[in-house]
Amino acid sequence: MKKSSGYALIRRHLRRYPRSLRQHLIKELNQLITYEPVIGIMGKTGVGKSSLCNALFRSEICAVNAVKACTRQPQHVRLRFGNHYLTLMDLPGVGESRARDGEYRELYRELLPQLDMVLWVLKADDRAFSVEEQFYQDMFALYSGPKPPLLWVLNQADKTEPAEQWNWPSAQPSGLQAEHIAQKVQAVARQLNIPETDILPVSVRGHYRLSRLVEVMITRLPKQVRSPMVPHLRNGYRTKAVINTASNSFGDAVVDVIDKIIELAPLPQPARTALQVVTDTVARAARSLWRFFFS
Repeated sequence: MKKSSGYALIRRHLRRYPRSLRQHLIKELNQLITYEPVIGIMGKTGVGKSSLCNALFRSEICAVNAVKACTRQPQHVRLRFGNHYLTLMDLPGVGESRARDGEYRELYRELLPQLDMVLWVLKADDRAFSVEEQFYQDMFALYSGPKPPLLWVLNQADKTEPAEQWNWPSAQPSGLQAEHIAQKVQAVARQLNIPETDILPVSVRGHYRLSRLVEVMITRLPKQVRSPMVPHLRNGYRTKAVINTASNSFGDAVVDVIDKIIELAPLPQPARTALQVVTDTVARAARSLWRFFFS
């Protein structure tokens, strides 16, 4: 009902566009609203990929097995909330064997163009990441196509030594643990030759910095993907900051769509200039109507 009301209000603003453009605009706006994000989840077996997804999103992703790999083949899990869909590709873990890693490299290269973002999950208490380093260099550094944004998730931060000092009631590390987590982030950044800002330490079990991870995800996703992601997040992660970023990006994406259509239309320059003023009005309306479509 809310979504229908939102469409009606948007159509009211679109009446100021020529009839020849109006249907095209409505179609493009609908594609923005119903866009289905695709997120790839990478990492070795046992790093907590499935547990992380289950903590972030409303639906259970797959069975979690601490003994053997949960995924041997890519699992395309399609989540639904209302009229919104999200696809998670829970990808096979790296480092199981040299033969499997070779298969997985080719698989990942084929899948990269389909992904809107990659979350690569590491264990905070692992001592070295040589397997991930080699796999990353082979897969990303040598990949010539457009790359999706990549975030490294340093999971299970509660196991950072001295693990017994983790403060469970406050969901925070001790001072010494926090120091060691910061050192681990620096070490991973050096080894993988990536910015420290691309590495997010979290703990699913310890409820640590998951909100921060979501905020960074929403910021790094392509702007047309941010709003369709929000309905799938668990309640605690749909914060004011996340919603503000998503709604502003939705308005910007609407402007991009309208500008593209106007640019391709056979219109005289005075008409284009006049429509640009209308576009600003539609963008403001889209931001104000965000909740009609995405909440």
